[in-house]
Amino acid sequence: MSENKLNVMKAIYALSDEIDYNIYEAVDIAEYARMDESVVEESIRELYDEGYLGECMTLGDDGYDTFYLNKKGRLLIGVE
Repeated sequence: MSENKLNVMKAIYALSDEIDYNIYEAVDIAEYARMDESVVEESIRELYDEGYLGECMTLGDDGYDTFYLNKKGRLLIGVE
């Protein structure tokens, strides 16, 4: 697991209001984690495809694309 992906997962968890809910988009996560937005976007896509993230809101339905750290992701970063 790359350092970038781990940082993104930790930031998503830290910013989440509830365990399975998050209102922050990639730009917010990048700012919080002090990372480049494009790196965060790529990491989110890969983490979602690898099964570490669940989808909260979608661009088509809500106007935002947000994801939460699921149990598999929480286990990986040691918070579950």
